[in-house]
Amino acid sequence: MKTRTLLKFSLITTLIGIYLVIVLANNLEPNITKISDINENMIDEWVRIKGDVTNQRNINGLTIFTVYDGTAGIRAVIYKDVGNFEGAEVIILGKIFEYKDEIEIEINKIEVVR
Repeated sequence: MKTRTLLKFSLITTLIGIYLVIVLANNLEPNITKISDINENMIDEWVRIKGDVTNQRNINGLTIFTVYDGTAGIRAVIYKDVGNFEGAEVIILGKIFEYKDEIEIEINKIEVVR
């Protein structure tokens, strides 16, 4: 009888742990990083930036933003057509990558602040 109770307790604890990991993984995001602090050593890292979209281009289902936060600017790319964000202040969550010797952000999530 003790073995059966121990197995039930272990199963319930494991399921609760897996649920908590999933919930936390979906809600944890990195702190906002200044664009001037982004460098080659951060390639493949996730970052969050906040800044103004100063330029936006849509090319064949690809949207390219230039985002400026007061310290520097960076190009951010999302692989779909999105609405017009030009002139808006946004928060971008994305992954740093290098394209043609330039550091860029591959956007995973973008939200308008104002």
